[in-house]
Amino acid sequence: MHWKQIAGSIITAALLGSPFFFTRTLPETRSLSVGNWQQIKGLNEAEDEEEEAEERAEFGRERLEHEFRMLRNPITGRIPADYRQMELKIAAMIPARRAARYPWLSGIAGIEGSNTNNNYVSIGPNNVAGRSRTLAYDRRNTNILISGGTTGGIFRSTNGGADWTFVAPENDIRSVTSIVQDPTAPDIWYCGTGEVYYPTSQADIAGTFGYGIFKSTDNGVNWTKLTATIQNASGATTSQNRFDNNFDLVHRLAVHPLTGHVYAAVHNRIMRSTDKGTTWTTVLGGTQPNNVFGGLTEIYIPANGNRIFAAFSGGGPDQDNLNADRGVAGIWQSGSGDANAWTRIAGGSQGQTDSVGGWRPWGQWGRIVLTSNSAGNQLFVLYKNGQDAENGNPEADLFRCNLAATLPNRAAWTNLSAWVPDEPNFDAAGIDPYTTQFEGFNMSIDVKPNNDNIIFIGGTNVHRVHLNETDPARKFRRIGGYGGGFFPGVQTAAIYDGHRQSEDFDPHHPDNHYILHIPGNDNTIYTTSDGGIHRSATTDIADTVRWRALTNNLQTLQYQSINIIPDPEASWVIGGAQDNGTHANLDVPASKDHIRIGSGDGAAAAMSDFTKTGNNWKQAWYYSTPNGNIYRSNFDWRVTNNTLDYVNNTNTEITPNGLNDEGQWLTLFALDPDSTNHLYYTNENRLFRTKTANAVTSNGWTEITGVRGTVAGSSSFSAMALSKLSGKPNINNKRLFLGTSNGKVYRLDSADVKGPTNRPLDITPTTMTPGSYVAGIAVNPRNPDTVLVVVSNYDDANNTISNIFWTGNATAASPNWQVIDGALGAVSSQSCAIVVKSTGVEYYVGTSIGLYSTTAINGNSTSWFNEGSGMLKTAIIRSMVVRPEDNVLVIGTHGNGAFYTEIGNPISYDGSPVVPGGSGFIAYVRPTVTSGSNTTINYAVGNSTTVTRISVQLFNGLGQQVFREERGYTNGTLYLGNLAAGVYYLRIMSSDGKQKFVQRVVRQ
Repeated sequence: MHWKQIAGSIITAALLGSPFFFTRTLPETRSLSVGNWQQIKGLNEAEDEEEEAEERAEFGRERLEHEFRMLRNPITGRIPADYRQMELKIAAMIPARRAARYPWLSGIAGIEGSNTNNNYVSIGPNNVAGRSRTLAYDRRNTNILISGGTTGGIFRSTNGGADWTFVAPENDIRSVTSIVQDPTAPDIWYCGTGEVYYPTSQADIAGTFGYGIFKSTDNGVNWTKLTATIQNASGATTSQNRFDNNFDLVHRLAVHPLTGHVYAAVHNRIMRSTDKGTTWTTVLGGTQPNNVFGGLTEIYIPANGNRIFAAFSGGGPDQDNLNADRGVAGIWQSGSGDANAWTRIAGGSQGQTDSVGGWRPWGQWGRIVLTSNSAGNQLFVLYKNGQDAENGNPEADLFRCNLAATLPNRAAWTNLSAWVPDEPNFDAAGIDPYTTQFEGFNMSIDVKPNNDNIIFIGGTNVHRVHLNETDPARKFRRIGGYGGGFFPGVQTAAIYDGHRQSEDFDPHHPDNHYILHIPGNDNTIYTTSDGGIHRSATTDIADTVRWRALTNNLQTLQYQSINIIPDPEASWVIGGAQDNGTHANLDVPASKDHIRIGSGDGAAAAMSDFTKTGNNWKQAWYYSTPNGNIYRSNFDWRVTNNTLDYVNNTNTEITPNGLNDEGQWLTLFALDPDSTNHLYYTNENRLFRTKTANAVTSNGWTEITGVRGTVAGSSSFSAMALSKLSGKPNINNKRLFLGTSNGKVYRLDSADVKGPTNRPLDITPTTMTPGSYVAGIAVNPRNPDTVLVVVSNYDDANNTISNIFWTGNATAASPNWQVIDGALGAVSSQSCAIVVKSTGVEYYVGTSIGLYSTTAINGNSTSWFNEGSGMLKTAIIRSMVVRPEDNVLVIGTHGNGAFYTEIGNPISYDGSPVVPGGSGFIAYVRPTVTSGSNTTINYAVGNSTTVTRISVQLFNGLGQQVFREERGYTNGTLYLGNLAAGVYYLRIMSSDGKQKFVQRVVRQ
């Protein structure tokens, strides 16, 4: 049975519920035709969402600490200032693998070996995206939208968000925080970079540093960096990663609709350019250095352009260090925007004209966001008020200012804080009352264009507020984000081949950053969140607002790990992602739609092999969430006429007893592809094993106590890899390789058979810097002596850190390691893989600036080649895995989703090359030249007894696939009548990838 051909009735509760709730009854199944494999149903998961929302703030803090440990120099304890600039220069210098004329025809028309490009195919997901903080529309054509991801770059849509195209410069920073169009020259757009979460200390910023402002002059198709935004006052280029430039954190951009002047709300300052971004000056700002939350700013210009408004944070954890900036905190207005032409209208000292009745005292209010009504005569202000929703208090205050009055004037202000969402008879941490999390990280506001009394407030959730209502049950309604409690109804989604059923809708996403109405449709609302972009599918004043996810090809998901099913006849991929749980794709590479398995933050994930009993098949999926939690979903499938139908599933948390929420941030486990009932799970410095993974419960694990007795308690495991058994002498010993967060590498021999006292051997390279973060380990599937290890820390000044290690005798008592950094020595190496081909061995390293490969190990003189282009080039390659049976490589990026490539030319377990076509696999293809009305070619299969299914593929002369179909291993035909005249290549491949046949054909 060929799993690529199978269509399934897969019914899920987003999929199978979230990892916090496991006993939901699943709806009746529905049979689907071939290719329509995905049906998603989301249930009201109130209990799950409340628990998840309560944990998110702490999770976010631990996630940033984890990222810091990965990247900091272990000697200096800091992330170096210039690492991103340095990385991008390195990426520009490393050559790409030479493109073969037909790279997909490996060894025939292409060029074999390390100089042949692999064909990397994007596999999404396109029905879920990563964090987006902004959205803008073309004033001339509102179907043109521009957005992006905080680590994914700029994306553009020409059809209202139905589909997106990656348009960011492939060799530049991919942080996107604010995008605006110039109303006076609408082909000009600006994109700000850099976001801040919250302080880890009074001197640091936690978040993603930006590096200047991008500009487009062709309506958002191409983008270049504004030179002045990456230079200091003397014209010298500043660091991309040190907070040494005003434009390292661009909180908001605005363009004046009458003058075309560009305003940038950067950290602690408002900057302006009057020459389309060529030069910039400070028009309003504080005197303190750039640090933390006292420097959060906002800029807003109403559509009429009569006034310009700016806002400065009035508090935060660093307020004591900002007393000198008391004079700049608050809300300011200006008619001209010139320096010294600003008047504070709110946030001033008590008793002064710039104070507002009911405004919190200095030090009790923080971040501010602004908007106005469509007429531009009412200003709405939402500010972080220093309160805590966990104590039952909404975390923001709301004010409205009548701009028709003469300002400053206290009478112009109305305190609307009683309308900040606080749902009656419902309190849930992270959900209600209104919560922003991360010191105001999730804050947004918008006014309904045709009704000034209806406003929309975004935080962790999205709320609709009706200012004419006083009844608590009618004043506000939660319309997005977490759906539990007060939120009525159940949101569901259905996807069939990418076409959504009109009666079904998509679930919304928590952590909302921006809310927008687009002219011409006053009743439709758009949001950006940690789950991408959504548009209301119903009117924005409906009792229950339904949503459409605008995420097709908005490939910004931030993977933490990725994996592939061991069965080479299947095309199923699974992976855990930041903010978006765990997702699976069951039709790689044909589809980009993914199924959600678990919510929250995803970590390690894996799929077992299939176990067959008659027409019934059993399988298990494993996934995890931060801090050591691991779950299993057991599937029952039935095969009828080569169609895989879902029968039943059960969901179970299997975290070893007492270790729930007690492990390292990035939960780590490994499923043995030789025997997928063998599962190895780590928790800090502890290792657990089960040989019955498909049935194990929380109390059924065996701890390998010898590991805890050897590995220091101050460290935690950060990488692991298992050797494969081949049946050959000396390769029958299952070895588990483990890396730690403090620079240690261990080998556990006979990991599958020895008892709990089995002790690992320390095989750490002597050249590995103590304290390094071991981010990835790869083992040659045919030879456990060959091991690749990468660490993710950066050099800092003269404190050089070796990043890539290779050994050819890893099973020795004291292996000999080579440092093979080569040109990659200064970058962060975060994942690795070893691919064994019939023509040799290829080594792959995923870095913070893309994917690289080599075939020749030569110490520190090893030559590396750049893999991929476009979105893959310079992406953060956080995880990768190769399936050696067919040499399929799957890549998980941290910001640009997942990619897939068939490297091909695998070697069988006994070490013999896989036999290509022509040895009994395919007997012949004829005719090879078609003309006139004769547009059909025929192929005859051979007498192979091991093949049951084949893949029939046709490529044009450019290497583009024009036809693909999975068929039974029988004689067949191929119709060329719908193709243009030219040369084509027919490739027929067995379902396991071990036998191939290629024939050149001509359509005249």
